[in-house]
Amino acid sequence: MKLMVTGIGGVGGYIASVLCANYPDVTVVARKKRKDALIKNGLILHSDFFGEHRSYPTVTSDPASAGTQDIIFICVKNYSLPNALSDILPCVDSHTIVVLILNGVDHIGVARKWLEKGHIVDSAIYITSAYKEDFSILQSGKYARIVIGSNDAACTQKVFEVLNHEGLTCRIADDIQAELWAKYITNCAYNVITAYYEGNIGDVFEHPEGKEQFRTLLEEAYAVGTGLGIALDTNLVDGIYNRIVNQNAKNVTSSLARDIIHGHQSELETFSGYLVRTAHELGIAVPFSETCYHAISSRINNSIDFNL
Repeated sequence: MKLMVTGIGGVGGYIASVLCANYPDVTVVARKKRKDALIKNGLILHSDFFGEHRSYPTVTSDPASAGTQDIIFICVKNYSLPNALSDILPCVDSHTIVVLILNGVDHIGVARKWLEKGHIVDSAIYITSAYKEDFSILQSGKYARIVIGSNDAACTQKVFEVLNHEGLTCRIADDIQAELWAKYITNCAYNVITAYYEGNIGDVFEHPEGKEQFRTLLEEAYAVGTGLGIALDTNLVDGIYNRIVNQNAKNVTSSLARDIIHGHQSELETFSGYLVRTAHELGIAVPFSETCYHAISSRINNSIDFNL
C-alpha cells in the first residue's frame, strides 16, 4: 500500500510517524529546510502518547515523482489547501482515497472542485502537537484521536484500518458533519477569543467579561451550525464551556493566537470569516463574532504584508 502525507507540521508529522511505524511505503511532501532536515535526520517524534520514534519515509518536494498513491493524507492549513490539492493531482487515480485532516467545515467543497478522480474521506482530529525548530514533532498529552467519515462506507473502513494503530485512536462517525461542527464550534470560540485578547485562555478568563464572551462565541457558532441543518447535540455548548472553564491548564493558547502574535499567516478566515459570512447568508445575528473578526482583521491588515 502506497501512502502519502502532505503538510508535515505538528499534525501531519504525527500522522506520518504513526504510518511509518506500521507501513513500509510512506512518502512525505516537504520543501526547503524541512525537506533537508527530514532527509538528514529522519522524521523524529517526541510524544507523550506514542513515545519516541524516528522513521525514514521517502521525502520529496515533487509529489508527482512518487507516482499514484492508495491513500493521501492532506494535513495543511486551510489557506494552503488549493496548492496542496494541485500538487497531488498526478498522484490521484480512480481508486485513490484523499483524507482531509484540516480545521474548519468548508474544505470538502474545495477538495471536490479540484479532484475529478478518487474518493474523499473527511475527519476531525484531536491532538496537541507542533513542530520544533529542528522540524521534529512534539506531541503532548495522553491522547491522539481522529474521527473519520464519508458517504463511501468501504473507503471509510479502509482509512480506519490504516489509521487505527497504537499511537492513534480512530473512530468512524455516524455523522461526520456533526463531528466537524462540534470541533469547529470549539475553535470558533477558543481560537478567536485567545486571538482577540492575544493571550492564553487564562488571560481571557481574567478579564471581567472573558468567560461570558467565550460562551457567547460558542452560542453564536452553534446557532449558525443549527441554521445550516447540522444535527448538533442540544447540550454541546454547555459541554464545551464547562470543559474549557474547568480545565486545569489555563496557560494554553491557540494556533490562531500564536500565528497572529508572531505575524504569521493565519486561519482567521477559517475560524471566523466563514462563520460570519455564513451567518449573514442565513440571516442569523452573530454580533460578538463580527466584533472579533473585524478587530482581528484590522490588526492583521495594519501589521502584516505577506508579499514581503
